[in-house]
Amino acid sequence: MKRILSAIVVIWVISGCNNESKQYSATEIQAKVDSIVGSRLPEINRKAMEDLDLRMAIEVKAKADSILQVRQAQAPKPIANTTLPATDSLPLDSLHPLHE
Repeated sequence: MKRILSAIVVIWVISGCNNESKQYSATEIQAKVDSIVGSRLPEINRKAMEDLDLRMAIEVKAKADSILQVRQAQAPKPIANTTLPATDSLPLDSLHPLHE
């Protein structure tokens, strides 16, 4: 029984070693590529959109936070509790820049 099984395996291996491989033309290769891409493209696009949505939720928040920090750092600081002199107590001539 083992000899028969071994003989079948040897014959099968030898018959599988066919050195004559088919040569494909450029047109056949392109047709095969187009077929594979056409069948897988919708799934690839769906996965890409899922990845984009996931990355946008993560990366945009961090970018927006850093932009806000920069803007807040560049914003002019308000003057703290500074009182200006009352203009009604000063003569109008003293407010004019060319007043001598």
